[in-house]
Amino acid sequence: MHLAAESKCFKKLKMKNIKWTRLAMPVVIILLFVSCNKASSSKEVTDPPTVSTYTDVPAINTGWDIYTEGVYRYGPSIIINADGSIDAWFAAPGDIYGERVKNYNDQDSQLPVSRSAGVTAAQKFSAAEPFYAIQVSCPNWASTNSSLTLSLYQWKTDYNTTIAGNALGTVPYINYKDNQSLEIINENKFPSGDYLWVLSNPLGTAGVWKKTGSKTGITNYLNGEIVTGNYTAWILLNKTSGASYWDQVAYRRSVDGGKSWSADQMVLKPTEYTRDQLSVCDPGVTKWGGYYYLGYTSTEDNRGTDNHVYVCRSASPVGPWEKWNGSGWGGAPQPVVTYTDSPDSFGAGEPSMVVKNDTLFFYYSWNAGGNEAVTTRLTTASASNANWPANLTDHGTVINKTNIPGSDHCDIKYRDDIKKFQAIHTASRLTASSYIVLWDSADGIHFKKAAELRNTLKPYLHNCGWSGDETGHINPEKQQYIAYAYGPNWGNWNTTWHPINFKTK
Repeated sequence: MHLAAESKCFKKLKMKNIKWTRLAMPVVIILLFVSCNKASSSKEVTDPPTVSTYTDVPAINTGWDIYTEGVYRYGPSIIINADGSIDAWFAAPGDIYGERVKNYNDQDSQLPVSRSAGVTAAQKFSAAEPFYAIQVSCPNWASTNSSLTLSLYQWKTDYNTTIAGNALGTVPYINYKDNQSLEIINENKFPSGDYLWVLSNPLGTAGVWKKTGSKTGITNYLNGEIVTGNYTAWILLNKTSGASYWDQVAYRRSVDGGKSWSADQMVLKPTEYTRDQLSVCDPGVTKWGGYYYLGYTSTEDNRGTDNHVYVCRSASPVGPWEKWNGSGWGGAPQPVVTYTDSPDSFGAGEPSMVVKNDTLFFYYSWNAGGNEAVTTRLTTASASNANWPANLTDHGTVINKTNIPGSDHCDIKYRDDIKKFQAIHTASRLTASSYIVLWDSADGIHFKKAAELRNTLKPYLHNCGWSGDETGHINPEKQQYIAYAYGPNWGNWNTTWHPINFKTK
């Protein structure tokens, strides 16, 4: 699920909200099951149950926070590698398209500065290489009738000499939007060199954002006089819309059981001017056949609704990623699952993958409102088919959480020791009484609620995930983990990490 300003993911998140028994079977019956045909991509045969020395329902041990830096890292997808190292992917806040060179320092605080009639603001800057556009961030205090004119000049000797010459470009912005990035572009690029942009003709409640610090090589002017601080402006090196996107995928790695982590890397972003350009969110990662496959959620609806499911692949956990284009890998992305119900609802997304007996089980959310408000659906395919997204077999709804208030997406794994698929999701999400629900299935299609997990969990949790190996299998002999985001303040969540224990019976 994405976040945008409220954010769009906020809208989306707001819309979504035990015991086990097992029969020991005689050896004769087990032998009869062994004679059954192998599962195909369209029909999975149930494995014969076995006697496991581990409990079906894990205990969640006391955990610790792995992210406390503000905003969010949520919806974890976690792989425990053969050497014990951990790869994890999370939804993270988005950014702005285009390779930017900022004329300010990020760490400096920022304030809006109003500009009354007749006042000009300007900034001299240097471009070390050719650039596509200059952009200046301008507030207007939610006005609908504020205007400014942006001009760009090649720098010549001093301020007055520069503005006495011809502008390289002048663009009037009539009734511009609040916090709009006003810009002047050159499809063929401006050459490297020294420049001056000028904001003039302010009307209404026009203004410009200004940073409090200073940056080497940048000079700022008010009515032609040098002033302190830096106006919030930047150059775009290549053609881009300069628009913002809501979410991207963060990656981090641990070699000590999640006690310490590598620095975040933003490894998957939306592709500008394509169907996923608003967001990539809710990563679900599995590896087989030499590739990591990362499924994600995206939409073309600015409300954050009407989502679809996408997938990409890479030989590395950090990319570069080839997105599925409808017939192969690479290029403009196309959904692997297209949502077809009410565009006012969340739609499809939040994929989770398991590979078993050369069959890919591709699970995803389908939230259409009404009686099908919170469900998990399944498609399957042959994992040995390189173009498996083109050959998915639909199995419809396999988990219906509609009667469990505040439920969100499922993260699904397979237990080889008990021969069952197991799914977890949060319930009463984002409340003080939130908890985790466990489901199980012998065939990956028919799931039953198995337990409610409440001990040691943080309140206000949501969007949980748990660990498995590269193909989505849980080995209880190895340490496994559950992680989730939590916190009472909307969109400002910590991420916590719990070891889980499959105690010996």
